[in-house]
Amino acid sequence: MTSIKTARSGLIRVGFSAAMALIAIPAVAQQVTLQSYDGSITLRGNLVEFDGQNYQIATAIGAITIDAYQVSCEGEACPDPSLLRSEFRIAGSDTIGADLMPALVEGYSFALDADIASNEINADGSIGLAIEDLSGGRIADIEIASLSGEGFDALLDGTASIGMASRPVRPREAQAFNDANLGNVTDPTQEHILALDGILVVLARSNPVRNLSIEEMAGIFAGEITNWSQVGGANAPINVYIREEGSGTRAVFEQNVMDVIGASISSTAEVIENNADLSDAVASDPFGIGITGYASARNAQPVGIEEVCGIVTQPSAFNIKAEEYPLARRLYLYTTNAALPNHARNLIEFVNSDAAQDIIADAGFIDQGISGASMNEQGLRLASAMMAAEDLDQLSDVRDFASLMLNAERLSTTLRFQPGSSLLDAKAQRDVVRIAESLSRGGFDNKEVLLVGFTDSIGRPDLNRALSERRADQVLSAILNAAPGGTIDTDQISVLGFGEISPVGCNETFTGRQVNRRVEIWVRDRV
Repeated sequence: MTSIKTARSGLIRVGFSAAMALIAIPAVAQQVTLQSYDGSITLRGNLVEFDGQNYQIATAIGAITIDAYQVSCEGEACPDPSLLRSEFRIAGSDTIGADLMPALVEGYSFALDADIASNEINADGSIGLAIEDLSGGRIADIEIASLSGEGFDALLDGTASIGMASRPVRPREAQAFNDANLGNVTDPTQEHILALDGILVVLARSNPVRNLSIEEMAGIFAGEITNWSQVGGANAPINVYIREEGSGTRAVFEQNVMDVIGASISSTAEVIENNADLSDAVASDPFGIGITGYASARNAQPVGIEEVCGIVTQPSAFNIKAEEYPLARRLYLYTTNAALPNHARNLIEFVNSDAAQDIIADAGFIDQGISGASMNEQGLRLASAMMAAEDLDQLSDVRDFASLMLNAERLSTTLRFQPGSSLLDAKAQRDVVRIAESLSRGGFDNKEVLLVGFTDSIGRPDLNRALSERRADQVLSAILNAAPGGTIDTDQISVLGFGEISPVGCNETFTGRQVNRRVEIWVRDRV
C-alpha cells in the first residue's frame, strides 16, 4: 500500500511501495478531492475508508493512505468536518507558555495554510487559540495555561495533553507517571526538547560588576554576601530579586548554584512571579541582582561566570546552544503514553522541525538549528585547556588539537551521553538526525566533517584517548543509521579522539553533568 504523509514544513512526501496493487473498492465508494493545506498537492480518487485519522483512497496507481489532518477533503463522501477537530490543553512553565508556545501554535497553523481565528485571554489567565482553515472550518481549539511548577501535575491528572517545563522531570515525578501506567516520561517519545535557554544572573547596566563566580552568586542569593564591595563593586547594599518557589527558573538556579555551597535562597529576597518583570525590576535598581531567562533579559545586564582559573564564560547564543555556559538549560514539552488529539500530535512534530527553529529564535530563545564558530572564537577554550594541562603530554595534545582545528569551524551541535551510560541522551539522538539529514542533503559538500570525542580525566590518559575515539565512532554509526541508505559519503567524515584535554572551562562538571564526556562536530574545507 502506498502511504503519503505531510512533512513538517507542510509539504507532502510521497513514498510508493515496491509492489502496488489495486484494491477492491466497495460499490458505495465515491470520488473525493484531497488537497494539502498549502495547495501544493491535489489527489483525487474514490474514498475507501476513513478511520478517524487517515483517508484511504483508490487511485489509478493503487491505494493511497494520507493523514486526514494535513489535507482538506471535498466531495459528498467526505466525513463531517467536526470529526477532524481537535481540542486540547497545554499547561506548565510560563517561560514557555507566555510567548513561545503561542508563537509556535501560530506557526503550526500557517504550516497547515490555516490561520488563528481567535486569540483570547480566558478568565483564569490562560490563552485560548482557535485555528480555522481558509474556508472558515474550525480545525483546533487550543488552551495554553502558564502554570509554573504545575505542568507535570496537569499532565498526570489528565487536565493537559502536553506539559511545558523549563527543567527536566524529577525522578519522583517520573515514577508517578510510571505508577499511573502513563509511560516513561524520560523516554524521547514522551520527553521532547523544545529549545535551549540560559539562566542569567542580571544587574542594572550602571553596576560596574561584570563577572561573578558560582560561589559568589550563591553567597549573594543566600544572604552571606550583602555588599557590592565584597565582589568588586560599589560600597552599597545588595538587593536580591528571585522567582517564586516552584518555578523552573528558580529550580535550575538552586540546583546548579545554591547547592554548590549547600545554602538556600535568603528569605529576604524579593519574589517576582515572571522573568520579564524580574528583569525590569533589576534594570531599574542600581544595586539589584536577580535571575531570569535568556529570552527575558530585556534592559538588564547579564554577568559572565568566572571559573576557578579565571576563565569567564559569557551567556552567548553559541555557548548556550553548545551547552557550555554553566547555567544553560533545556526547555521541554512532555506527553504521556495516552493517545494524543491529532493536532496535538502534529504540533509536537512541528516544534521539532526546521521551520519551527526560526520561530524559537524570533521569540528570543536559543533554537536547535546548527550554527558555527571559528577557531578564533574558541580562543578561551584553548587557554582553559592549556591552564588545565597537568603535564607536557597534555600540553602536546592541546597543541595537536589547535593545529588540527586551526582552519576549521566548530558546529554548535555537541553530542552528550546519558549519565553513567554509553547511550546518547535525548537531545543528542535528535541532533544525530539533524546532522544526518544535513549530510544527506549535501549541506556539507566539499567539507570534511570531523567527529571529535573527549572524556573526563578519570583513568589512564592513553585509555581515555582510545575511549574518546570510540565514542566518536559510535556517533558516526548513529549518523549513518539515521540517514537513508547510501546517501552519506563516509569518505568525508573523520573520527578523532583527544581524551581528557579539558576542552571546556576549568572544571569537568557543571549543570549537573560531566561536560567533557562528549563528541563535538567540526568542519573544514576538503583538500
